[in-house]
Amino acid sequence: MATMIFPITIILLHSTSDAFSTTWGIQSRYIIDDSSSRLFVFDVPSSTLDQRFDVDQSSSRSAGTQQIIDNILDECTRYSARRPIMVQFDPEAKSIWRHWRGTVIAETWKSAAWHALWTVAVYVVLQKYPFITKWFKGFNTVWGELLAVTTFTLTFFVNEAYACWRKCLDICYNVQGRLNDLGMALAGCARRIEPQDDMDPSSLGTTSTFTEQSRKLLLIIARYIRMFNILMYASFTRSHRPLLTPQGMRRMVKRVLLTEKEHSLLTNAQVPATVRHNVVLMWIFRTAIDSRKAGHFDGGFGFEQNLLLRVEEIRAEGNYMECILRARLPFSYVHIVQVLVDLVTWLYPIMAITSELSFQIGVMGVIFLTMTYQGLFDLAKRFLDPFHNESFWSGFDPIRVDTIIAETNAGSLRWMYGLDKSPIPLTIMQGNNRMQGGDKLDPFVLPDEGISVEEVSEMDKAIEEAERDSTDMEFSEQVVVGPSTSVIISEDDTVEAEQQTYQDEFEETQAIMSAPPGADFVPGLDDQDDDDCLIGSDDDEDEDCVPLDDSLEPPTNVYDDYLETLTTEYEDTMKQYEISAFIDNLDEKTS
Repeated sequence: MATMIFPITIILLHSTSDAFSTTWGIQSRYIIDDSSSRLFVFDVPSSTLDQRFDVDQSSSRSAGTQQIIDNILDECTRYSARRPIMVQFDPEAKSIWRHWRGTVIAETWKSAAWHALWTVAVYVVLQKYPFITKWFKGFNTVWGELLAVTTFTLTFFVNEAYACWRKCLDICYNVQGRLNDLGMALAGCARRIEPQDDMDPSSLGTTSTFTEQSRKLLLIIARYIRMFNILMYASFTRSHRPLLTPQGMRRMVKRVLLTEKEHSLLTNAQVPATVRHNVVLMWIFRTAIDSRKAGHFDGGFGFEQNLLLRVEEIRAEGNYMECILRARLPFSYVHIVQVLVDLVTWLYPIMAITSELSFQIGVMGVIFLTMTYQGLFDLAKRFLDPFHNESFWSGFDPIRVDTIIAETNAGSLRWMYGLDKSPIPLTIMQGNNRMQGGDKLDPFVLPDEGISVEEVSEMDKAIEEAERDSTDMEFSEQVVVGPSTSVIISEDDTVEAEQQTYQDEFEETQAIMSAPPGADFVPGLDDQDDDDCLIGSDDDEDEDCVPLDDSLEPPTNVYDDYLETLTTEYEDTMKQYEISAFIDNLDEKTS
């Protein structure tokens, strides 16, 4: 009997394995192997979860938590921002009026529609029961007093909310500035290799460079600065919070942003996950001090004092941001403003109709009041959520964290690259001996106001005459390319090569002139992929800066998508464990 039941059981399990494969996305194989007691083997490849989601590849839900984390890391590792810190605008009235997204009108039109319907309902009731109008005699006076109190309170509330938003933005750039100060100070104090004494001071090769060890230490500290910045904003914002999860930390190791040792120290440190950036800040501090003790950085007590001051300022600004995000405004303040705004907007139809205003004026008035008073209140609440950590608004124009991170990434290496070669090394200042150093400094002592245009013309004429008279000229021909531009073509150059050179110079000039004021990089020259985004002044849906492929989602979407995808993956994994446990129990019974 048992010998008959066992093959039937095998067949049933084989059929149910197909159901498992269809329902849970788990592949199964039937293996006949006399040397093994297990007849069924369930394969769970790494791509199973990706295959389960049969949706568009551009959606972050389709690729699982790993793809969401990779999308965040792709933005966090950029050195040029895709978008400005906030939406740019043209100050002309025509340009402002034609925009829709991000305006209070776009945020409040639904509420205005509900208030308009409420006005219609009030009008119908008062027309059907006109005696009710007598109950509201003099109500317009009460409503006017209420409007005055609401206007006064709402104005101050908006100012307080904007001050909170401005503080958050200031802290972001203060932290970025202190990190830049730290990198600049360390780059200036790093040990250097000096050229030989007998080299020409004006030669391009007569420069000092970093020693190999000091350069490596600067690169390590720059990486720590970037990691501190990423983990800090992962703590402040929900859009980057997945990076603090175990999956996020492991993915940073896979992406070679952290070493295995650093990952272990971070995750095992006796600090909460949301303050791990402080651990990295202490690594920066200690690495710089030990580098000076090892002789790779110059400086004495003042060096350590300045370094300690910068680290303390970074720590203070970070803690201040945490305080602002946790204690924005008292709830009672927000509550009373919400009550006043709702009373003014909902009671306006009663005041308008009982005051014998026309029905059309009542509808238009309530729409106007809703879009102004409710719009101002919604705008204030948006100011209190600068990073779009909450989902009560569309999140069109928050403080873009990816932009700040990209700017800080660029700043972490800017100072080292800026001092990679120094034009006046120490050996030039010293000379063959300290008394003769002044002779080699003469090529660098230039007139305070330069030279006049006439003197430049005379020098150019003298050079041209010398070239015409010389028989061994290095350059044989001079071609005038523009009305005031002359480019020298060497003997080996061609007109096509010279034309390309001039075209490249023209395009570079255009890019530099078109760069936004205050930009820390030139779009089209310094950004990584020029076609992804153009930083402009328009914020229309068709013209706004839109990244390609895995575009940036609003912060709360990333946060919610990550939790939803994580829950789905957890359920699928638990089902896999249940199947494995079922097979193990079956093997034990059949063995």
